Amino acid sequence: MRRLTLAVLLVLTGCSSGGADNAAGFTPVGLTATPEALASHGDMLVIGTRPSDHPELLTRTKDGALSNARLTPATPYGKEAHWYGITSDGTTITGVGGERGGAHGNVRWSAWTGDTRQIAEKPQAFSTFGGYGAGELIGPVRTKRGPLVIGTWQSDKAGLDIAVWTYAADTWSRQPSGGTVLESSQELLRFPLAVAPDGDGAIVVGWQIAKGAVSAAVWRFDGAAWTTATLPDGDAALAARCWDGTCHVVGRSKGKLAWWSGPDWKKLATPDIPVGDNQALAAPVPVNGVPTLFVDHGGVKLVSEKDERPADGPSGDVVAAEAVGGQVFVIAGGRLWRLG
Repeated sequence: MRRLTLAVLLVLTGCSSGGADNAAGFTPVGLTATPEALASHGDMLVIGTRPSDHPELLTRTKDGALSNARLTPATPYGKEAHWYGITSDGTTITGVGGERGGAHGNVRWSAWTGDTRQIAEKPQAFSTFGGYGAGELIGPVRTKRGPLVIGTWQSDKAGLDIAVWTYAADTWSRQPSGGTVLESSQELLRFPLAVAPDGDGAIVVGWQIAKGAVSAAVWRFDGAAWTTATLPDGDAALAARCWDGTCHVVGRSKGKLAWWSGPDWKKLATPDIPVGDNQALAAPVPVNGVPTLFVDHGGVKLVSEKDERPADGPSGDVVAAEAVGGQVFVIAGGRLWRLG
């Protein structure tokens, strides 16, 4: 789960600098548990929540009606999982959960599949996501060829490879990274940080280091093969969202907010907003067709390429943002908010 200590809305249109009379308003969505992850499911919002000791899954319709999906855990750690990510193709919901445990306190992963009525944990062999050579799971993503889980796994050459798991017959299977752009080597180490749908495929963003030089990078899957690109003047890419043929990637450059637009990966001008080395960002969303990011820069604000104005409502860490059914939702400060 990507924790965000920056909480602002970045809008790439002209917004005037302003005071409270120009603030954008947010309405809290009443939930009985802490929201951890969001996803769109057609026109529905899927909300992964967690009360004090177990996961829950809710849906919210366009008219605001909330419903609980029945969760069926299959393992002790599944019963206690936090949501690390949720994705949907509009029919099937796929989730990744995790909770730390065992002698070394490693994350024990759980994989979930279902729909708005019921989502069940599909138990996997311990060696599927854990055991010798295991890294971390970044999260699930839907593609035309089915859902994928993205993470890391011990490389045959050096460090960790970017790892991809595919799903069939209730079983997740890790695919070989060797010989692809997902493989690390003595000359180039790769570090994925986030994943998002990209047309029929997926986009993974993160950073890499080659001969001591650190750079932001993306890895794109078109449904058949993976390609990679280095982002100009970037230290790390932290989140991404793609729509209307364009991918919007946000991250860090020399300790400041950076924004790239692909597939040509042009670096956009942005306000001077600090982004720390251990800081995450929620993926941009379209707001009235405008690419929009939530960030905290001296308080919650709406920030354009050149200007910024206050936002009225959410505060604290921003975990996720989602645009669905013509509405925009944000998890901030342990609460779910709706823009407008």
